[in-house]
Amino acid sequence: MPNPPKLRETVTRVLGQYRVAANITGVFLIVITVLYAIRLIHSTDLWLAGPHGVLWFETFSMDADGFRVGLPDTGFNLTSMILIVHGWLYVFYLYTDFRLWSLLRWSLGRFLLIAAGGVVPFLSFFAERHFRKVAEAQLKESGE
Repeated sequence: MPNPPKLRETVTRVLGQYRVAANITGVFLIVITVLYAIRLIHSTDLWLAGPHGVLWFETFSMDADGFRVGLPDTGFNLTSMILIVHGWLYVFYLYTDFRLWSLLRWSLGRFLLIAAGGVVPFLSFFAERHFRKVAEAQLKESGE
């Protein structure tokens, strides 16, 4: 039976996954923040392959029940698709957060702070840089 990987190797691998997850989730969060602001200000959604072109902002109105009406029947609502993709990327981001948290035996508060990086614009970039340094220092200190 092969020897299990050492803590340093495992944490290094998870830190790489966390870096990818943090950067991709952060970029998607910035994009959805911009698209959501446009949605609120102009009542438009970004549309792919709709009746007005390849990429176009389609205007909508809200009915009495709070549903958007007036959007095209053809094409794809990129605003909604980007929101959905970000949600799934955030799940991967939380997974990498959980792996770091459990491997390094960090506090719950640290886990929650890292988790907030996927929902607070720009925080994932700063959290990734900071907690990568914290993890590396902890490994160095423990002699792993």
